Amino acid sequence: MTPVRQLSAAQRSLWTAYRMAPGGSAYNMILTLRVRGPLDTGLLGRAVEQVALRHEVLRSLFDEVDGVPVRLPQDTPPARLEVVDVPGASEEELRALAREANQRPFVLEREGPLRVVLYRRTEGDFALSTAAHHIAGDFTSYWLLLSELFAFYRALAAGEEPALAPLSRPYEEYVADEAAHPDTPAGQRDRAYWSGILTGATATELATDRPRPAVPRHRGGTVDLDLAPLSDDLQRAAKSVGVRTFPLLVAAYQAVIAGWTGEGEVLIGTPASTRTRFDRTVFGCYLNTIPVRTRTGSGTTFASLAAETGRQLLQGMRHARLPSVEARPQGRGPLVRMGALLLQMDGLDAEFPQPAPGRDEGEPARFCGLSVTRLAEPNQEGQLDLMLTLHQGVHGLVGVLTYDSDLFEPQTVERFARCYERFLRAAADDPGRAIGEVPLTAEDDLEALLALGGGW
Repeated sequence: MTPVRQLSAAQRSLWTAYRMAPGGSAYNMILTLRVRGPLDTGLLGRAVEQVALRHEVLRSLFDEVDGVPVRLPQDTPPARLEVVDVPGASEEELRALAREANQRPFVLEREGPLRVVLYRRTEGDFALSTAAHHIAGDFTSYWLLLSELFAFYRALAAGEEPALAPLSRPYEEYVADEAAHPDTPAGQRDRAYWSGILTGATATELATDRPRPAVPRHRGGTVDLDLAPLSDDLQRAAKSVGVRTFPLLVAAYQAVIAGWTGEGEVLIGTPASTRTRFDRTVFGCYLNTIPVRTRTGSGTTFASLAAETGRQLLQGMRHARLPSVEARPQGRGPLVRMGALLLQMDGLDAEFPQPAPGRDEGEPARFCGLSVTRLAEPNQEGQLDLMLTLHQGVHGLVGVLTYDSDLFEPQTVERFARCYERFLRAAADDPGRAIGEVPLTAEDDLEALLALGGGW
């Protein structure tokens, strides 16, 4: 008889999003690799199977039993390596095929949360598309997937056992701990904290280019940010006022949102990892959202806003075991429509270097005579109205804005991006400057707007 596993709070939220937009791909965690060299596709297929057998979440289906969403582990992994021959495909066609596979919606009830497709152009030239639904994992999980995939491949090629750390505890134990936590004294303290943050809060929303659909489809786009020239200056500015760089980056984001909405209060969410030392080697979704609720006024500076943001992030991490949504007063619709995320992907970046800004491929990694490079590709577009994703790595500060394309035209998000970069420049130059002193519109944009109204 198939066992039935309960879902974590994050998984239940992701299941709701999946059921509302089953044809969407916003929650596909994707990564494409270019593989060059004598790849043994049979061994790679066995490696995919071994990774899925090792991690129960990857060999599970997701469905509802008596109206309750659950996870259903399978003895045989639903996912298998799919090999597609594409002789004569151009480089652009090869990448387009991998992108299409990555964006293909999951059918969690039948296919499970993992898809691995290998496009073979020649016997020594491949594109490897890997996609996992967010309901099964987080960014640490993605590093585990790729690291273990090549560890199994290397071990199978050598006829050895892979040198992998033992699994610390099953994911269902984490889910059980989370379910029991609200009734503990610590859980009650967490609930009191989140109630204080969320009581009276309303969702912060930008004016949209189109009416909000009754049911979100979670379709989106991406706008790149040019942050590398600011990286060192922002770190120095943050250090000068005694905050970390991420709160200063988020403060500028909140300041732009406040300016665009005209509201004195801004509520955003940032995903926080809930992994403990017991969960380091387990593929699973270890996330809760930390709401950050800040107020701005005429005297609010970048430094003071960053300090308050940093305080709430730190306190939120201390209370993240209890999903904040459990302490939210009853209300209609989601409370968090805009977010900010700092990616911590040191393990993934070390093994599979991220492409430099403006480059399509990262530096090659070497495995068993293979050259493996990571491709630049948009990821998880359309989850929220607007999401700021930042990554501090070997190429400095890299960032993107992803957005819901049912709500916004690309040009609108481009304007927001340029405004955000302008606010970051102001914060880097003088973090003690009042946010209200920074113009929302650049001089050239203002001249264009005035020219449009010149006949009035």
